[in-house]
Amino acid sequence: MSGLAIITEACIDVKDRACVDVCPVQCIYEFDPKNNALSSEEEAGSGVTENTHQPTAEAIALFEDSILYVNTEECTSCTACYQPDVCPVGAIYLEENVPDGASRTHYNSEDPNKGHDHTFFIQLSRDVFAD
Repeated sequence: MSGLAIITEACIDVKDRACVDVCPVQCIYEFDPKNNALSSEEEAGSGVTENTHQPTAEAIALFEDSILYVNTEECTSCTACYQPDVCPVGAIYLEENVPDGASRTHYNSEDPNKGHDHTFFIQLSRDVFAD
């Protein structure tokens, strides 16, 4: 499916969660190390869990709870989370538009990691969900 949302390195240690509020299917997850689970909320900060998944140990160990994760199996490509006014740091891209570090590649205007190859996060988005 094209148009899947991918969260990249600009989210690390930011986790604004505005994307959670606009996601109609709650496919954006946060890792809870205490419970060793990925969970999505009905609304960011609500504390009301919508879905949970078990993480893949090796994949979650890379960034643990410092970043949000999109479950690409649940993402409907609705485009809500990667609109320019949603993520304050420009961390979310369409899978097809994830910057590869080439100067010709479009970056979200607020991405502090311009010029970096973000394509690693495409596979990470798939690998982090174990179940």
